[in-house]
Amino acid sequence: MPHSTPGLRRPLAASAALLGLLTLAGCGSGVSDASALGGEARPPAYPGRITLNSDPPGARCILTNTSDGSRVAEVTTPPQVPLPRSTAIIEAACTAPGHLDTAMALRPVRDFADGIHHPQPIGTGVAQNAVAVRTGSTRRYTDATVVLPPQSFPSVEARDAWFADRAAAIRAAAAPGIARAQRAPNATIDTPEVLQGYLAADLAALDRQKAAATVAAPAAGPEPPARRRR
Repeated sequence: MPHSTPGLRRPLAASAALLGLLTLAGCGSGVSDASALGGEARPPAYPGRITLNSDPPGARCILTNTSDGSRVAEVTTPPQVPLPRSTAIIEAACTAPGHLDTAMALRPVRDFADGIHHPQPIGTGVAQNAVAVRTGSTRRYTDATVVLPPQSFPSVEARDAWFADRAAAIRAAAAPGIARAQRAPNATIDTPEVLQGYLAADLAALDRQKAAATVAAPAAGPEPPARRRR
């Protein structure tokens, strides 16, 4: 029977423990990523830019970094806008004739593309996680469409229907990110509560636009004929 050396077992055990921590800190994020995606395909690699569309097309937009107030770009939609990985929320403030001025928050989201793994905040991943959170190295921006409401609607019903449809679209766009964060909190950077707060802010901004929209006065009908004097 081979004789084991106590002094040899300790280095081997320490190496195994270190390997386990490294697995949890790095490759282990692949497991939580899969849980977060819930069967969805991973996105393509981030090219470092987005396409900014608008409805109606041809809106004039000024993009501002809200973290320091610097201007990122001034464009007419639809342009390609370079946006490197970051934690900064970019505001796209757009104008178009006949429509209400609209500002949209372009928020960097967790990047689930192949090869992008956010370190887990455990073991040896603590320091790496802190760096990724601070720098946004595992975040990306996504293509966006700024929807500008008409300034005026033909009726109250038309106005209410337009804003109800827009609110439903905003909720639908936010739902996948919130669901990912709920399925796998360790795989994402923003918590479900943070993402729900963003959704509430977007819906509140939409309500302010609804209050600013006008309803056209009904067209005046023909005047009744003058009564004859007897």
